[in-house]
Amino acid sequence: MHWADKYAEQVIRRKEKEKYLVESGISPSGIVHAGNFREIMTQDLVYRALIEKGVNAVHQFVFDDYDRFRKVPKGVPKEYGEYIGMPLSRVPDPHGCHESYAEHYEEPLLEELERMGIVASVVRMTEEYVECRFAEEVKTALKNRNRIRDILNRFRSEPHPPDWMPTVVYCSRCGKEVQEQEYLGEYRIRYSCACGHSEEFDFRKKGIVKLKWRVDWPMRWTHYDVDFESAGKDHHAAGGSWDTGVLIAREIFGHEPPISPVYEFIYLKGAKGKMSSSAGNVVSVSQLLRYFEPAVLRYLYTMKINKALEVPLDQDILNAYNYFDEAEEAFFSGEGDDNERRRYSLAVIRLPEEKPVRVPFSVCVNIIQVALGNKERALEILTRRTGHLKDAGEESRKLAAERLERAWNWVNEVAPEQFRFKVLEELPSVSVPEKEARVLERIADLVEKGADGTLLQEKIREYAEEEGASAREVFRTAYRLLLGADRGPRLGPFLASLDPDFACKRLRRKA
Repeated sequence: MHWADKYAEQVIRRKEKEKYLVESGISPSGIVHAGNFREIMTQDLVYRALIEKGVNAVHQFVFDDYDRFRKVPKGVPKEYGEYIGMPLSRVPDPHGCHESYAEHYEEPLLEELERMGIVASVVRMTEEYVECRFAEEVKTALKNRNRIRDILNRFRSEPHPPDWMPTVVYCSRCGKEVQEQEYLGEYRIRYSCACGHSEEFDFRKKGIVKLKWRVDWPMRWTHYDVDFESAGKDHHAAGGSWDTGVLIAREIFGHEPPISPVYEFIYLKGAKGKMSSSAGNVVSVSQLLRYFEPAVLRYLYTMKINKALEVPLDQDILNAYNYFDEAEEAFFSGEGDDNERRRYSLAVIRLPEEKPVRVPFSVCVNIIQVALGNKERALEILTRRTGHLKDAGEESRKLAAERLERAWNWVNEVAPEQFRFKVLEELPSVSVPEKEARVLERIADLVEKGADGTLLQEKIREYAEEEGASAREVFRTAYRLLLGADRGPRLGPFLASLDPDFACKRLRRKA
């Protein structure tokens, strides 16, 4: 059983409800990278499993945009230091294209959710807090602030002081976090701000208060009655926000925490360490979608969540596509591994009615380079020369065009050098021994007759043996004549993809 189905069953067995809630969320303080996205994808897969089991469920996505602006990141003018301490939703967008700093990072993420086929109900904490919807929970936290402090202090080397407060208050004059606040009982707080403003207010009527993260998280579990919310190893570390959240949820809010499996970190294959904004080795989902089809990227996220996920931008991207295509074949044939079939059904955004014709990514890498990046020309080669799309319908041709585009992006932006090539326009000066020349002449004859790539590949070795030539040297000579290099794509299929007249002339060393 796939882990998404396992957790969906746990959610249903634990409590009978009219609607189950799966929650994920982020603080929109910067680019949401593919590592952060593992949480969102994990929740999406469990949400989909719940829906498929016939229960009512919703995936709620929370933007913690009422979180405070903590520091000026790289790339933002240093003058933005004046906004430190204000809610992210009230800080101006330094790029000038959105209403706020928070919205600048929210909008692209929402676009990524749509492209990845994730259906979620969006909640923004600014609206929730400003509308005073958590007033009762804030009151509970303030009344139990000493108990909460004691819970947190169990895991701290430097304990919170006796006057610690579980709340952040934003000054109604300057908008920044105040440093001095006092709980007056019931729904009232008094504060003094560094800007000189002092005020007493009722937080049922004035939404300028929010709970600090370690209290806010378990509060949300309680307020929304969250059933499932996975989290990374950092949150689940001993004494981390999950451990304290569980205690605060149970002891302060009287609520059981959601089911929360731990997911492992994501790494970029070849990079050192987990994907991290502070380390600078981050890639957004939008960037990955330049090289991965949404379903293939989703397929990567369906792997076991207790294992680190390596996102391959090197040659292993070929394997990623191959594994997806094999899972698709298994799904439609009903054969092979059950888990792989389930991974495929969770990965695709919409299940096709019949198995589409798939062109291997490795073939797309070669053909799009032969076509010099022209997708229509590449589709023509795949249809009339290589035969990959000979009997394909319009939908399969559309999928092939999308894969060709991603192959072109990969080749030009991140692919290892050995996967890049360019067909020489002029005949190079290459000395060809007589035995190799006879092999190439015979191969040219086959090309003229329309032989496919598989047959050409077999005959190169067969003819080399018959003519007493080294097959290795025949390959090398052919690559030198065509590419000006000692190596290149698999020669047989590559020759079949080229214009026959051009390929024959080049093999016969004719300009």
